[in-house]
Amino acid sequence: MNKFWLLTIAFALLTNITADAQWRSKTHDVYNAFSIPVGVDIKVGDFSEYWEGVFETVTGTDGKPFCGVEYSGNVFQEHNGGKWTGPDDHQTCFAILWEPEAIYIVISVDDDEHEHAAPAAWNGDGAQLAFEMSGRRTAGLQMWLYNIGLDDKAENILLDALNEKPGGAGIVPNEDFAVVRNEAEKETYYELKFTAEELQVKGKKFSDGFEFGLGICVNDGDKGAGQDGQKGWSGWYTHSIVFGKNSEHTGLVVLTDEVLAVEAADKLAMTWGGLKSTR
Repeated sequence: MNKFWLLTIAFALLTNITADAQWRSKTHDVYNAFSIPVGVDIKVGDFSEYWEGVFETVTGTDGKPFCGVEYSGNVFQEHNGGKWTGPDDHQTCFAILWEPEAIYIVISVDDDEHEHAAPAAWNGDGAQLAFEMSGRRTAGLQMWLYNIGLDDKAENILLDALNEKPGGAGIVPNEDFAVVRNEAEKETYYELKFTAEELQVKGKKFSDGFEFGLGICVNDGDKGAGQDGQKGWSGWYTHSIVFGKNSEHTGLVVLTDEVLAVEAADKLAMTWGGLKSTR
C-alpha cells in the first residue's frame, strides 16, 4: 500500500512538472528587476530615456530582452478571427524598476494600427495586468487585475474600474499611469506605477528579494472589417488573464538590489522612437 501511494504521488508530481514545462518559458520565466538608483526620478508620463537602458540590460537567460517573448508556442496568439502578420503588426516589450514604495512598469508595443472603438479598456488595443503577490504562482490564488487602454482617437485613457483590485483605492490616470500613442513610429507606450500599499504588500514596503507573479496581456485590434476589438494578444504569460484568471500562469518578478549605472543611461543617444531599432 505504501509503495502504491508513493508511486501515485511520484506520478502526479511528474505529470505536473511535464504540464508545467509545456508553457513555462525556458528563458524568460523570471524577470530580475533593477532597483531605482539614487539620483534617478521616475515620473509617470515622462517616459524617461533611462528606461531604454533597462530594456537593453535586463534579459532572459538567453541574453535576449523581454520583448516578443514566446508563450505557449506563440509570440502572438490570434483570437476570434484576428490575423497577425508579424512583429510590426503587434509585439510587446516591457521593463520593470522598483523602489521601496512602488514598482514601475513600462510597456512598449509595436502596433501598425491603433484601434479601440469599444468602450471597455481591454476590448481593442489595451493592456491587461494581473498581480499574484505571494509569488507562489499556483492555481486558485488571489490576483489584482487592471485593464488600461487608449480610445480610438488615441486621446483619452480608458480604465476598467470593475476589473480593478477588490477593496483597493485603484490607480489614477496621469498620476499612476499614462498611455501615449506615437503614430509616426507605430508604437504605443504605457508607463505605470503601483504602490506597495495599492498591492497590499505587508508593511507597505518592497524590499530586495521580494517576489510576485505578474501577467501582461496586450490586446490587439485593427481597422479592417471584422478586425476590431480583441482579435489577439501578446505579452508575458497572457493566459494568466485570458481564458480565465489563472494565477499559476504568471511569470515571476524578483526584486534585486542591482542598479543600472546612471552614466550608462545618460550615454544613450536613442529616443523612445529609436527603441524599435534595438529589437
